[in-house]
Amino acid sequence: MGKAARRTGSPTRPTVGTPGTALRHHPIRLLATSWPWRSLGYLAVTPVVAAVWALTSWPLLALAGVPLGHVERWRLHWVDHSPAPNPHARDTSSGLADWVRLRVRERATWTELLHGIVLVPLSLLNFALFSVVLLVPATILASSVALFVILVLGIDPTAVTTVPDLATSPVNENPLAQLGLAVLGVIMLGLGLYPVTLAAEGQRYLTRLLVSEPNTELARQLDDMTRSRARITTAFDDERRRIERDLHDGAQQRLTSLVMTLGALKYRHHRGDDITPLIDQARTDAQHAVDELRDIVHGIYPSALNEHDLADALDELAARAETAGLTTSVNIELPASLPTEVEVGLYFAASELFTNVTKHARATEVLLLAHHTPQGGVYVTVQDNGQGGASPDGSGLLGVIDRIETLGGHVKIDSPTGGPTRITLEVPCASS
Repeated sequence: MGKAARRTGSPTRPTVGTPGTALRHHPIRLLATSWPWRSLGYLAVTPVVAAVWALTSWPLLALAGVPLGHVERWRLHWVDHSPAPNPHARDTSSGLADWVRLRVRERATWTELLHGIVLVPLSLLNFALFSVVLLVPATILASSVALFVILVLGIDPTAVTTVPDLATSPVNENPLAQLGLAVLGVIMLGLGLYPVTLAAEGQRYLTRLLVSEPNTELARQLDDMTRSRARITTAFDDERRRIERDLHDGAQQRLTSLVMTLGALKYRHHRGDDITPLIDQARTDAQHAVDELRDIVHGIYPSALNEHDLADALDELAARAETAGLTTSVNIELPASLPTEVEVGLYFAASELFTNVTKHARATEVLLLAHHTPQGGVYVTVQDNGQGGASPDGSGLLGVIDRIETLGGHVKIDSPTGGPTRITLEVPCASS
């Protein structure tokens, strides 16, 4: 079982679904995408939406934000590719009064109303932003192009302008200067689209926060983490009680026996009796106590990691599986030094996976892959040719998932009925 070359994965290209993502990942090519124009349209329509809402929805009082929420969730599609779920509960009643009571009790109704109130000053800020970054450059560009055309055609500027001293300015009499100002106006307009995109990202974030459900994936991860933390707390208490029980029933009994043997040894020594059997008994009791303590400590920190690094410890797991009658294949390439918590977590998780294969999978072959990528991730995969059907709800795999998620990683389980089963542990870290 040798160690093969490290396998590295190519970085995943980020999905661009919002103006902020486009601005972060493609700042140079931003103007060649549709995001600046989407952002411009999104911000430009905001004053219209705010004005119509303020003029028409105020009779609804506390419920005035509900229709606005529908409009804003629809408008979010302009600048956000993610779904914008309706946060309101589905109304199962048939009466208007019941519907009103339901809506008034909902948090979403009040956050939508707050969004409407915030939308009015946002419209003023959008107008100020457009004036500074778009209207001024557009005015420079339009006037420069007009004067350039007039000068090139040989028309007297005083005949087409009513602005005092405009046509007599040396700059305004120079076609090249007007051409330069026109180029400057184009550059300023292009640069102005960056703050427009940034402003649209800010308004998008605020709108989603107030009128839509939170990110369902983040909510799911938070829920999983909460349940995982509760299971880990329970497992910690169970482990503490196990250690206390093992110390009381095992090592403590051995040490008590050793103390009694030493007392008898002292008594018989004073009497001049033969103490060789008692010395042998004391040595046996001491050795048993050491063995008991070693077994207890092994459940806290694996002895394999005391003597080797993670790569050798995983290789030892595969060797034990082969001793148990499985045909094993190993492909490991890991750094010699990883964070201690990562090594312990991956070792215990992999050990549990090998135990599951030996006891439940009815497999004859098992494959172990482990590698560390330059992007900062450690991947450990255990694959067997058994019957499949491994469930993440089982106590064994649930403990593996909890242990890996505690390290900020995740577990990918692929186990169709009939096999094979492939379980990958991924933990983010950098070699130390």
